[in-house]
Amino acid sequence: MEACESKLLGRYNNFPANIHGIARFTYTSSAQTLQATIAQVLHTLNKQTIDMKTLTKAAPPNCIVNFEFGVADADTFNFLDDEELKKLENNLKQQALPILDVFGAARYHITEADGKRKSLKFDYNMLRFAFYRKNMELFIYHERGIQRIPLEDLVLFIQSQINKQLRTLKLKHIHAL
Repeated sequence: MEACESKLLGRYNNFPANIHGIARFTYTSSAQTLQATIAQVLHTLNKQTIDMKTLTKAAPPNCIVNFEFGVADADTFNFLDDEELKKLENNLKQQALPILDVFGAARYHITEADGKRKSLKFDYNMLRFAFYRKNMELFIYHERGIQRIPLEDLVLFIQSQINKQLRTLKLKHIHAL
């Protein structure tokens, strides 16, 4: 059963054909190392609250964002918690994935003058990391929401977080093509 599951892990069967953005990168590390790094970055982002000003110039005042990333497994996405991260990392020890599909929710909140926190409408995106020999493509589909973070800014943020983690591992950065 486990071998069957590993063929589905990372791939979402219903990934949209009409994408809204694409970015291309080169990398020098192994695909397995890069995929494990991406998983670790998304797992870490699931635990953080980020000031929107660090993501985009178009941020509303006093706005923060929390991300919720999940990894595909056939017809569903599983929240990238400690258990799911370990499952993915164990799979990557066996083999690299050709595709890593991710669902990402961006939950926005503002702090009003009286100190109360107010929720704003969320954004929902699907990301597809497609791996080729020393090249990676990132396809983005904006499912719904008002897109408070422009897709270009989201890509740059994800790239910077991946590069930050690669630097920690003393590995070379990914570079946009």
